[in-house]
Amino acid sequence: MLRSLLPTVALGLSLGLSGASCTSGPPPGFAGGTGDRWSFPLVGALEDDLLITPVTIDGRGPFLFALDPDANISIVDEQLVKDVGLRTRKGPRRLDETDTQHPRFYAEVLALEIGNLIVERRDAMVVKTGTFDTIGRRIYGVLGKDVLADSLVFGFDRDQGLGYLTTVKAFKPPADAIAVPYQLVRSMISNAEVPPLGRRLAAATIGGETFSMHLDLGAQVSQLREKAWERAKLVPRDGTASLIDEVGTRRGVAKLGLAETVTLGTASAAKVAFVPYDDKRWNDQELDGTLGLDFFRAYSVWIHWDAKTYYLARRRTVAPATRADRWDVGALGRCKQLGCVSARLVDPVAGKPADPTKAHPGVVLAVTREELAGGMELEIVFEAKDRPELPRLVVNMAPTADRVMQHLKPEWVGVTLIVVDASPFPRACPAGDGCVDLLAR
Repeated sequence: MLRSLLPTVALGLSLGLSGASCTSGPPPGFAGGTGDRWSFPLVGALEDDLLITPVTIDGRGPFLFALDPDANISIVDEQLVKDVGLRTRKGPRRLDETDTQHPRFYAEVLALEIGNLIVERRDAMVVKTGTFDTIGRRIYGVLGKDVLADSLVFGFDRDQGLGYLTTVKAFKPPADAIAVPYQLVRSMISNAEVPPLGRRLAAATIGGETFSMHLDLGAQVSQLREKAWERAKLVPRDGTASLIDEVGTRRGVAKLGLAETVTLGTASAAKVAFVPYDDKRWNDQELDGTLGLDFFRAYSVWIHWDAKTYYLARRRTVAPATRADRWDVGALGRCKQLGCVSARLVDPVAGKPADPTKAHPGVVLAVTREELAGGMELEIVFEAKDRPELPRLVVNMAPTADRVMQHLKPEWVGVTLIVVDASPFPRACPAGDGCVDLLAR
């Protein structure tokens, strides 16, 4: 089955922000790396969706986690708690976006491993199984500010396929980076067991008007209060999205508005989708909405908490082999061909006289695994060379699949496919062994 990964808008995480920052080194319990720099691979790096990385919990896994520097505590779901055998306890209630407090349990995690970083002894809030699953991926939890800590600088580079943590002393912003200062605005709610944490606000221009926006790297989609849509020149249209807040409460929306251009300082993005902002913990005078990852899709991003500044650097072309080298697992670095697969597009009418009374039937994509990568899960991303109007093809292969075949439309006739990314973390396929997805470029 050919699935489409061209969502109108995708799952968003609206997670709380930590409080004060400091200029000290790594937090207690941090180890590995060089002691002042750590890196970790991103899954689906070219998808411009949530930031996702594999995490080992108490020696088990890896499990896929979303990254959200706004979450004041990391999160695990009930299935992970059961699989790893984590101890749980009842803890403070949490206030969600509907202004309702919910009881929550917390799990004791002895060790988190993310790339070359080891983080010891953290508590994680527990949510229902599947709460953060998104676009075919099983997401077991969220890494929050107890890992993406205030005393560090957090960044990500989708072209390299890597996320980064560095100490303040070791961090140097790229020479061409755009500096975007923000103002930290704290919550005025005082009667909640755990009050919502602050928001990082900066002035953004939408439709020629200025709005106070929270810069949210834990959400794919941007949000704006509905009463401001006319002023921002957003034209409502049908569209669906499911947003999850930091308590695990889901909110569905059924419309979106598209902004032709959004600017933030000297940074800009075209065709940014917005959904209605409806977090009842913040009033109209405090902020107008959020800018999600969709706005930042053309940039590599770093957040310097102590300087209250984002640094945005234009993305650069990286050789696909360099991006694939972020994985130090399985056969990905030893196969003859990038991604450990070969691909062919078979035209069933090639060489036959054209019949003007019949439409071209299209082509058949055949992807074959190299023997060296036998028994390994694979996700391979292909691009149509010199055809940017065509979506990328994401081929997912279970360990039991040696070949995946899929019919493609006639526009793929004569196309040359090139591998642009590879990963040992495929999506689950309805057919079991393998499938092909479409992904916007």
